[in-house]
Amino acid sequence: MGVIVGIEGGGTKTGCAVLNAHGELLAYAEGGPANLNFVDEATQRQSFETALMGALQGINEPIRALGYCVAGTRANWEWLLERLGNPPAYAIEESRMAMLSTGVEIAHGVSVVAGTGSLIGGFKDDELVLQMGGWGALLGDEGSAYDVAMRGIRAAVRAWDGRDPHNELIEAVQQFFGVDNLAELVPLFYQQGVPRHQVAAFAQSVVETACKGDPAAQTILTQAGSELARDAQACAARLFAHQDAFTVAMTGGMFKSALYRTAFEETFAQIFPHAEFRMPVMEPATAVAKAAWQRLRRG
Repeated sequence: MGVIVGIEGGGTKTGCAVLNAHGELLAYAEGGPANLNFVDEATQRQSFETALMGALQGINEPIRALGYCVAGTRANWEWLLERLGNPPAYAIEESRMAMLSTGVEIAHGVSVVAGTGSLIGGFKDDELVLQMGGWGALLGDEGSAYDVAMRGIRAAVRAWDGRDPHNELIEAVQQFFGVDNLAELVPLFYQQGVPRHQVAAFAQSVVETACKGDPAAQTILTQAGSELARDAQACAARLFAHQDAFTVAMTGGMFKSALYRTAFEETFAQIFPHAEFRMPVMEPATAVAKAAWQRLRRG
């Protein structure tokens, strides 16, 4: 019967899902980062291979289709197709993947990705008609894990040299980056260089520090969630009226923080009170595979 493979790669990890001919999940595995804004092509290929080997282990059926959603360019595209036997391939938009991952079959509303980076998509009657954000770490990605991490590091640095009151983010930075004196961050960041996906991983430390009651960390999460909500409002305002009911798909690791998610929902609902907020019910790569499965069935 054959299987359908979905590959989803971001700034932190690569997911690979395998579905059977009925669209049911057979296997799932992960590799490292794949976004070429963060890593080189060799690292991306290794991330693909790790995810593929893990997901396809023990599966001997031919691959009927590939769904592909990887941030950045299509480097390693020919290698990937050849690796899988050159099946029919479908590029799945990240915004559509995000909406489908929440269980929405017919997209009508706004999808919001808040992972390593951030991206907003607007759908009307299952057509992706508008995208906002997605400018990357240097030009945008407001509300993303990278954004939250940098806010946390800067708050720690400001408190370290006395510009702001002491906060628990200082200890979080010391532990995460393995430094005693925060001045050690200067050569670490400017001379040695810290990969963006590693910086983004510090966002989890900000979340943990907020959960311990640190006001500075809590403020960062509240502000970041609210700012991304205002960006999502700008997208929604182009497509919907104040009283309209539509879906808001909230995907990406930042939405796992209750404080961040609540700030997002409360801010967004101030303008669109009838919006239905949805969280993922499947891994992104599984959603990519399902999208490919649907397109294969439609011919």
